[in-house]
Amino acid sequence: MAKDKRDLLDLLKFELKFLEDGGYGRSPHTPWRRPLVFEDSLTCPNFGDPNHSVPCSECLLMEFVPAEMKDQVSPCRLIPLTPKGETADYFYRCGTQLELEEALAGWLRDQISQIEEQRKRASSTPTTKFPTTNANETDRLQKKQWLVFVNNLYLLASRHHDNQNYAVAHALYGRALEAAQNIAATAGGLSLVERIRNDQQAVSVLMHQEENVAKTRESEELQEIGPQVIA
Repeated sequence: MAKDKRDLLDLLKFELKFLEDGGYGRSPHTPWRRPLVFEDSLTCPNFGDPNHSVPCSECLLMEFVPAEMKDQVSPCRLIPLTPKGETADYFYRCGTQLELEEALAGWLRDQISQIEEQRKRASSTPTTKFPTTNANETDRLQKKQWLVFVNNLYLLASRHHDNQNYAVAHALYGRALEAAQNIAATAGGLSLVERIRNDQQAVSVLMHQEENVAKTRESEELQEIGPQVIA
């Protein structure tokens, strides 16, 4: 069960970093609408999928959705983010993007702190046996969402690779590789790790080539300028 919480903890930490890095700024792909927290994040199982083929019940965030709201459309919008019970849906209707992001950041930090404290207490107390069926099902769902998360990172890195944004692609491949190592033991996990590593190395080669070309061009320009200065 500790592993399940660690997977959830990692996803919440990534979500907080995504938020702090401005990940919910206006998207060039959907400039006509405001960003949707959780749904426009790489952690969403349906990220980049207009058909929403993965049911929301497969998402780890369902743990935080009130029981009576779990059957609603986009249930992650109904997660209480503040002590008053204000949700993303509330802020979409009655608040500003800044207020929403501040509430989300506070909620994420609280959840991260609580899980870390639970892990700390669990490590100092005798191991408790949990119901095997529920633990296995939770583990399966979390591994599945983690795999989607890795693939989302890998897809985004590949897009930057194709667009010759090699520095960004290299960084994203690195994050995808780090995340993929969490599921390396699952079916196809090792091949995914190897594929990401190979693509990152290919981008690294291209980056070095670009640097060499830039240095060569600079050297040639300096050589051309030299005689002119002397003359």
